Amino acid sequence: MRGLLAAQDVFDKAGVTPDQAATARFIVEGWDIRGFTGKVPETELAICTVWDEADQAAVLACCAGWAADKVPNSADLELVREPQRFSFTSEEEKSERLFQTADAGILEKMCEEGYFNEGGPEDEVVFLLDDWDFERLTEEQRRLYDERIYPLMRIWFFEHERFEEEYTRLRAEWARGLPPDNRQLSLFAA
Repeated sequence: MRGLLAAQDVFDKAGVTPDQAATARFIVEGWDIRGFTGKVPETELAICTVWDEADQAAVLACCAGWAADKVPNSADLELVREPQRFSFTSEEEKSERLFQTADAGILEKMCEEGYFNEGGPEDEVVFLLDDWDFERLTEEQRRLYDERIYPLMRIWFFEHERFEEEYTRLRAEWARGLPPDNRQLSLFAA
């Protein structure tokens, strides 16, 4: 699902349908096979790479957090006979779906920017989630993820302008050993 949503997002941003992108790619490849003779398919040249971009977006979305040697080169996207667009009943559901699609990448980005490197127990959990393998976590580590890391990921995604302040505040609370504030779980829930 994450891969299909990521691919559809590429098509939407390019302003073309999957069928248009695949057809353009086919026409340009035919022109190439004929030795670039005949009329230049300018319209198709402009959009022929969209299919490949969508395919790579699908791979990245599906394989976020995987070891590099496990990530396939292609998602092997295929056109179906009756293409369907995903529809959501509300913007809230769409936002939530996008968050769920991005969650591994959010954690990776947070680490790249220097967060979760202070030696606390939650930092160890983030390190263990490098491959996004929840099976490696103990019950206590999973609780730390649910209570400390996941709410911060939601703030990062939905209210990024508040992230630094919330991260600093929460890290200070965790260092003092205060019990978690369960209001934050409902505050940022969709």
